[in-house]
Amino acid sequence: MSEEDLYLGRAPLSMAAEGIIALFIGALILAWPGMTLVTLTWIVGLFALLAGICALIALIGARKLQRGVLAVTGLSGIILGCIFLAWPMGTTAVLLWFLMIWLVLYGIFRIVHAVRQPPEDRSKWIDIGIGLISIVVGVLMIALPVLEGLEVLALLLGIYAVITGILLLSLAWTEWNKRKHMHNE
Repeated sequence: MSEEDLYLGRAPLSMAAEGIIALFIGALILAWPGMTLVTLTWIVGLFALLAGICALIALIGARKLQRGVLAVTGLSGIILGCIFLAWPMGTTAVLLWFLMIWLVLYGIFRIVHAVRQPPEDRSKWIDIGIGLISIVVGVLMIALPVLEGLEVLALLLGIYAVITGILLLSLAWTEWNKRKHMHNE
C-alpha cells in the first residue's frame, strides 16, 4: 500500500479540530438547552462554518477520488454556516430546515467517503458511524414538530455534537497512529 493510499485526504489535525469544536459546541448546547433559538442558530452556524473549513483543509493531500466529497461537504458547511450567522433572527425556522437537510447530506457524504476507503481500513467504520448518526439526527429533527419542542431539538443537537466530537477525535487518533506507524516502517 502506498503512502498516498493511507492519507486519503483524512488530515488528523483537521479531524481533531472538528471534533474539539463539536464537543465544545455540544457542551454549550447541553449546558443551556433552554437558550433562545437565535443563540442556538449562532452556535450551529459557527459549527457548520468551522466543520466546512475543516473539510476543505482535509483536501490538502487528498486523493483525487476523495476531493469531490470533501469539497461538497466543506462548501455546503461554509455556505450553511454563513447563512446561519448572517440572518439569525429572520430565518431561524428556515435555517433549521437547512440544518436538517445538511445533517442528512453530511451523513451521506461521510458514508460515501468511508465506503471509498480501502477494505483493510477499519477506521472507516467510525466514518460510517458519524454518517449514520448525522442522518438519524437529521431525520429525527425533520420528524419533530419545530414549534412543539425547541428545547428537545437543542438537546438532540447537543447530544449529536458530543457524540460526533468523540467519534471525530477517535478517527483523528486512528489516522495519526496509522501515519506514525507508516513513518516508522
